[in-house]
Amino acid sequence: MSKTDQSGSAATSVVAFGRSMDGVANLSDTAFLQSIQWRKSADTDLARAARKGDVSAFTARLLQCLPTGSPPTKSTKKRPATQGGLSTAEYLPAPPVKPLRELLHTSNGHSARKNGKSTAVEAASLAELLNSVAQKNNKTSPADLHALTELIARNGASLEQATLFSLWRTTLAAACEFTAGLTTNHEGDPAQTADEQLLQAGELPWRVGLLFADVKGSTKVRRRGRKVIRRELEDRTDGDGTPHATLLPRLGYWLAALVRSGQWANRFQATLWDDDLSMLFNDLLEQAIRLYRPSDSWAMSNGFSASPRSLFRAASQLAGSEFKIADLAFAWDQAPSNTRKRKTKSKKSASASTKPRLKKLAPSSQSDWANLACLRSDWETECDSIVVDHNGQFPQIDMTVLGRALINGNWDLKIQVDGKPVSVKRQWTAICWNTDEDGDYIELQQTFASGGRVERQIWLSRSTHSAMFADSLTGFSGKQIEYSSRLPLSDALDTQSDSGDRETRLKDGPILTRVFPLFLPQDRVHGTPGGCGIFGGDLVLKHVAAGQGLYAPIVLDWHPDRRRKPVQWRKLTVTEDGRILPGDVSAGYRVRLGEQHLLAYRKLQKSDLPQTVLGFQTFDETVLGQFDKNGDVTPLLLVE
Repeated sequence: MSKTDQSGSAATSVVAFGRSMDGVANLSDTAFLQSIQWRKSADTDLARAARKGDVSAFTARLLQCLPTGSPPTKSTKKRPATQGGLSTAEYLPAPPVKPLRELLHTSNGHSARKNGKSTAVEAASLAELLNSVAQKNNKTSPADLHALTELIARNGASLEQATLFSLWRTTLAAACEFTAGLTTNHEGDPAQTADEQLLQAGELPWRVGLLFADVKGSTKVRRRGRKVIRRELEDRTDGDGTPHATLLPRLGYWLAALVRSGQWANRFQATLWDDDLSMLFNDLLEQAIRLYRPSDSWAMSNGFSASPRSLFRAASQLAGSEFKIADLAFAWDQAPSNTRKRKTKSKKSASASTKPRLKKLAPSSQSDWANLACLRSDWETECDSIVVDHNGQFPQIDMTVLGRALINGNWDLKIQVDGKPVSVKRQWTAICWNTDEDGDYIELQQTFASGGRVERQIWLSRSTHSAMFADSLTGFSGKQIEYSSRLPLSDALDTQSDSGDRETRLKDGPILTRVFPLFLPQDRVHGTPGGCGIFGGDLVLKHVAAGQGLYAPIVLDWHPDRRRKPVQWRKLTVTEDGRILPGDVSAGYRVRLGEQHLLAYRKLQKSDLPQTVLGFQTFDETVLGQFDKNGDVTPLLLVE
């Protein structure tokens, strides 16, 4: 290109946010600098060098303005950087191109340095990459733009001047083009996932608005990005920080965008959250840690999310003097011994000193708004846990026992009344939640237009390594109800059934989970139209009952001391005012396994009179109790 052509292009091209980048790629470096429109508050020396087209002076000043980890001064306006960034390639919905991924990896403390500058090999690789990006006419992907901004902020100060300017120019042009497209497309594509929308409409505008703060139009872009980020945090979490159930499959990507945005706010000394949103963000971290699995994955992530470990650690750094739950959960022995105060909604001071603080914070949580519940025995990594997502047609279950996966997937349901199927809707309501020292309990309900309703019960013990799943069907008009459900099991399990009774055993290495279908006769010699067994990798339950309803509970036990203990279970007689009640009115069962001797009772039809089961009298709708040595019942759970 001739000097005349360059001058003519510079006269007609303008580089600024909100302006088209047509023709900018053909400008010389001098003409490109002279085409940039600067804010009135831009760094004086930086803007002066650009107007003169002095690439060398401009780049020298740019090096002084990049984040270096030093506090800002009036003379240099250096912007401080934070430590402990996230791997760009690992936590993006789609990775940047391979050369960019490799450059980010080698520049993240793994590359060879000489006198604090990049090696010739790195410079050559980056120059080749930038030339390839420029040839795309600035149609840079969100992942590539993200990686380019990270390279500048993290490693720009250590690059040779020519390499830095080429990187800075390419990134600015791509950022202007990208944000201009966002203005046209409003604030995100509805077809995109939540994390993709947050990245493109929130995090990237926030990033480029901070990185190119001296360029005209950057303030509007930055504020736009911050608005989306803040709105995302508010709109997709409950007041206690619980993320909506729809986020779970890709929670890691969505949370990572918030964490990176917070890191950049610290890096450039910008304000992202106010006090209320800062507390909400910390509450979100506490809720997210409940969803962590010892396999270094998220509950219900279905393979989409990257490892949460480094994400939690980076997130806890953002909390500063706030409660660092992520650090504590992954490193008990390395946790600090000092105590720090944390602002909480309960206005109680909190300690950041390992387990005592965690014992005060309940390990379980539930949110009606988020359609999500987490039943958890304790804060240990190898805990017993059941995460329940009831946002879809069937509740989705993610269950671990002693830290190992047991159940993962939809707990489906099929009902037929007199041979006619009942349609299950996409509408489950949590009608009961209880958590105490004995255990956690949630009950979900769905009613049917044709009459009848189903309640699904889940109870997890805090101390006995046992749980109960049950379906209660009531109010159906017909002579016979056929019921079946499936609980999808982990692929790692070895399964077997006892040849003498209807117990099912699920084995994962040293852990044995025993399943007792209380609604079926224990001995196989007693025929029944129902069943319990493993089919297609699922635990399948079937029951047939006469009348208006039925109760189908199963008890799971994985206590190491009870794996070889003999088991006994049977159906109990329930009476009311001296009259024996049929199974569609009330049902009771007991199961004895070693010292564990449980009672499960459910009232299926309303009554104002007390009912008696094995000597225990109650007005309650549901009772889960433990028999003591004298045969008396100590309630573990009472539902009125």
